[in-house]
Amino acid sequence: MQWRWLEHLGWVLIQDMFLFISISQYLTETLEVAKRRSRLEGINAVIESQVQERTMELTEAHKQLVETSRQAGMAEIATNVLHNVGNVLNSVNVSAEAVAGKVRNFRITSLKQVAELLREHADHLPEFLTQDPRGKELPGYLVKLAENLSEPQKGILQELTSLQNNIEHIKEVVAMQQGYARRSGMLEPLSAVTLVEDAINLHNDSLDRHGVTLVRDYKNVPPVLADRHKVLPILVNLLSNAKHALADSNGEKQLIVRVGQNEGEGVQIVIADNGVGIPPENLTRIFQHGFTTKPEGHGFGLHSGALAAREMGGRLTAQSEGPGRGAAFTLELPLQTTKTC
Repeated sequence: MQWRWLEHLGWVLIQDMFLFISISQYLTETLEVAKRRSRLEGINAVIESQVQERTMELTEAHKQLVETSRQAGMAEIATNVLHNVGNVLNSVNVSAEAVAGKVRNFRITSLKQVAELLREHADHLPEFLTQDPRGKELPGYLVKLAENLSEPQKGILQELTSLQNNIEHIKEVVAMQQGYARRSGMLEPLSAVTLVEDAINLHNDSLDRHGVTLVRDYKNVPPVLADRHKVLPILVNLLSNAKHALADSNGEKQLIVRVGQNEGEGVQIVIADNGVGIPPENLTRIFQHGFTTKPEGHGFGLHSGALAAREMGGRLTAQSEGPGRGAAFTLELPLQTTKTC
């Protein structure tokens, strides 16, 4: 019995020792977990910071891409404007040279001779016209001279009319470019047909030069709600692509432009050609940034066009049955909605 308390004390000490060891291990493990959690939190913070930085970089890159694409589209418009103005100036130059040539050949010398002859015989003009051989021939000569001068006069008037029309056309083209250059970023009610015609006017000369037959199919549609500064580059690029597709094809070159209302709440502008077509594998890639099949292409046009259409609540799509079967691009734009109280 006297040793029983020592045995009991020993067991208590052993239990306390195991408890101490357990607590020590628990504290060690808890500390390790805390350290790991701290490291994870630090890593998470770094990752979150990097994600935020990358997100900001991607956002800025997207803004730059959109701006670059917009500038590329406006540059193409400006190029077409300059090309149109250059062609019209050539016509102006031709008309000016024609007028100058007709004026140089005008029989002013003959009129001067008649005037001088009349001035010499002003004191006895009746006798001169009735008795002098030269005076007797003068009335008939004046009639013939008037007939000979009337034809050049008609030609000069025609050339001057052509000059006026060409100069007016230059003013219209420049005014249109100035109007589109004023970037507002505002959605406004616009005529889809007017937008299409503005784009066609920038390509008229080149379409004629390439022997392209343009077919218009316009339906009476309500105004669309869009940004004119975004729509025009899209249409100009689509017409340019169609023109190049037709230039590389054989046979009759036909470009069809349709304006109509789709089944939903929007207007469709379709630009279709019977050109070289699009391979199936490219139909899924043509709207990717940087994708182009043209050696001099930059791959901005269709990509930026699709983005701009989406920003306006519309979309840009493409259809083709394959190489040699032509292609059709459809720009869908929302209708102007009228709110009633």
